[in-house]
Amino acid sequence: MSSRSRRRKHAISQLNIMVVGFRSLGKTSFIRMLFDTLSIRRNSKEEPVLPASLFQSAESVRDAEEARTKELYSFTLDIDEEGEKISLTLVDTPGFVRDNELRLDVQVTEALRYIEAQFDHTLAEETKVKRNPKAVDSQIHACLYFIDNANNGLTEKDIRILKRLTVRVNVIPIIAKADLLTNTQLANLKEAIKKDLKTHEIPVFAFPVDEEGDDEMEPELAEEIANAQSQVPFSIIAPEDAAITDPNTGDRIRGRQYAWGIIDCLNPKHCDFVVLRNVLLSSQRKLFKDITTEVFYEQYRTERLMARKASKMITKEQKKKLMEDLSEI
Repeated sequence: MSSRSRRRKHAISQLNIMVVGFRSLGKTSFIRMLFDTLSIRRNSKEEPVLPASLFQSAESVRDAEEARTKELYSFTLDIDEEGEKISLTLVDTPGFVRDNELRLDVQVTEALRYIEAQFDHTLAEETKVKRNPKAVDSQIHACLYFIDNANNGLTEKDIRILKRLTVRVNVIPIIAKADLLTNTQLANLKEAIKKDLKTHEIPVFAFPVDEEGDDEMEPELAEEIANAQSQVPFSIIAPEDAAITDPNTGDRIRGRQYAWGIIDCLNPKHCDFVVLRNVLLSSQRKLFKDITTEVFYEQYRTERLMARKASKMITKEQKKKLMEDLSEI
């Protein structure tokens, strides 16, 4: 094996995911469920400091309030996914408020500033004479936007937030707490959200299209992508904290138990978590990263450099004007 092949074998891919949305939509619960399904690599490095929210139960209203995310935080895990090594960073954010427009705008701005701060890290590294070969890619590659299932599509606030977020990051719409909807209600809500996204020209993440005559995309992958695209926006159901046992197999499952039956959150027939997980960690991971670098970062970089140039030009004009004023005295 050549040295280059060995480097590829041991290469670690970076993936950074952020979750945003209004309060009480299960964003932290989603992170907890995703964490529970990961194959975490144990190595000699320092073990990651995991947030307490991953282990907090919310059996009462008081517990839920105490466990609520109060400020933005992130943590990084080294995982194995289908034989690939991934350094996965998950970013949780405080839930957006519904009853205070000014506070809501501030919260969205704070989330955007975090995304842009990661671009600034990359820009700063690029401008160094001697770059750090071990610099970590901290850019946000995918942002999951949680949507309240109580609404018949997107609200005006959703539309305003999404238009701001989609300028800077790959956004994936998520229908939260889908277990509260019947199959018909869920299907109708998905169609309503798709219609609103199209009507308001909101460019959420678009899956690659297998154009006729394109031999580069394998049929199985094309079918998988088409299936994922058909399920957007993805429906998510978070499992409850209590242990649930499948009455048919006797196995413990991650799910929710009701008087009428049991929901298995990892069953694709019950919700889209497994499909979404595969989209994030496997099938579209490289595309998320490529779009982030080639589209969102390049756009931000251009804006920053033009702003710097304009600032310098204004400064020169101000100096010239000042000298002319002084000469007239």
